Amino acid sequence: MKHRLQRGILIAIEGIDGVGKTTQSVRLVDRLKALGFDAIRFFEPTNESPEAKLIHQKLQQSISRTSDELTDMFLADRRYDVEKYIAPALSEKKIVVMDRYFLSTAAYQADSRPWQDILEANREFAPEPDVSFIINWPAELALELVKKRDNGLSAFENEVALITIRGRYLEIARQDFGNYVVIEKIADEEDVCDEILDAFLKYLHEHELVAYDV
Repeated sequence: MKHRLQRGILIAIEGIDGVGKTTQSVRLVDRLKALGFDAIRFFEPTNESPEAKLIHQKLQQSISRTSDELTDMFLADRRYDVEKYIAPALSEKKIVVMDRYFLSTAAYQADSRPWQDILEANREFAPEPDVSFIINWPAELALELVKKRDNGLSAFENEVALITIRGRYLEIARQDFGNYVVIEKIADEEDVCDEILDAFLKYLHEHELVAYDV
């Protein structure tokens, strides 16, 4: 059975490093496809634009983790992603699942400029997520997983930075007008995905976005 949507739907999976954004975004797309939805996953920063390549280089260097220059690189890479991948997929009425999106830039780069300004700059060209899911987990636990996963830590990956960034995610969820759902991470990754999927399906039906089944 395939589900047809009234329009494209954009979901963002957000949270500090180590909370399982990639795992949950991959799992969510698999679950949606199994239910008969046309779903696709993208991640940011991309690996393609010139700015993305510079971002990856800078985050591995011993530099200040935030700067206007780095924020502008994220914006440029996102514009590339929107034009090449996100907007076309939405026009095809797909469910687009983002592994990080512009909320991530606002939370991580708010030392360079206010998060409100970063969100506003993104909203000038980037589609607003229908739902942004913020996976919330203590920074010290997330950092332990990062250390096990990565050979080296990026400029953002230390406990003090992650505590600050986690606080920003929650502040934005409280104060910004976007549609945010905070998911308290629990031990079982499958339970986390169940909670995200249930909340998303509820959103679809409450907004009558499923056109018909065939």
